[in-house]
Amino acid sequence: MNRRDLIKGLPAAALLPTALVATPSAAHELSAKERYDYHLAEFQRAAEELDPMIGRWNLMQPDGPGEPVRLYAHRVTGRYEGDGIYESGQETAMGGRIHYRVELTNDIIDGKRTFMVSCSGEHSRVLEHVLETRIGRRLSAL
Repeated sequence: MNRRDLIKGLPAAALLPTALVATPSAAHELSAKERYDYHLAEFQRAAEELDPMIGRWNLMQPDGPGEPVRLYAHRVTGRYEGDGIYESGQETAMGGRIHYRVELTNDIIDGKRTFMVSCSGEHSRVLEHVLETRIGRRLSAL
C-alpha cells in the first residue's frame, strides 16, 4: 500500500465511527414525560452549580390549558442559631430589612423541625427549609 492509497481511505475511515455514534438507539425511545423530567433535573443541577445558595425548588404545574409551568428556586439566606430576633434575608423595596421573632416549637412535621415566626403582630408556623429562605443573620437572643 502506498501513501496515495492510504490518503484515499482516510475519509471512509473517518465516517465509520461517526456513523456508529449517530445511529439512533432503537432499544428505548424516551417518552415525553421522561424527557421532561430529565431536562428539568439537568436544568436544576446546572442552576445549583451556578448558585450554590439554592436550597430548594418549588415546581407549580398548570391547572389548565394555556397556563404556564412555574419553577421557583429558593435561596438559603440564613440558618437557625437559636431562638431570637432575625433580620430578613432580603432587603425591602425601601432598602431596609424586616425583623422576625423566631422560636423553635416542639412540633415535627414530616420529620422536619417547625418554627413560630412573628412579625408585626402576624404569626406563622414554618418548616426549617422555609425559614432558611426567609431569615438572614440573628440580631439578638430571646
